Amino acid sequence: MQTKQPQRQRRVVDRPEPELWRPDELMTLAEAAALFWPHGPLGVSSLRTAIRDGVLSPVRVAGKLLVTPAAIAAMSAGKPKVP
Repeated sequence: MQTKQPQRQRRVVDRPEPELWRPDELMTLAEAAALFWPHGPLGVSSLRTAIRDGVLSPVRVAGKLLVTPAAIAAMSAGKPKVP
């Protein structure tokens, strides 16, 4: 019997390459980790730490933390978050 994947995982399975996502498209932290680091070294916890430290700029919608591919790219390039 095949188990149902959560919606966030299906979106990454449907579009497994970062180039298939718009730079301003919102994604969950789990989607971002699965898309940009499918085999590590970063995961949801690491992204939460980056947000806490001001390295990754999130969007908060309905109490949920979301990020964009552009924010992930800025974090990866070492650009600091603007206060």
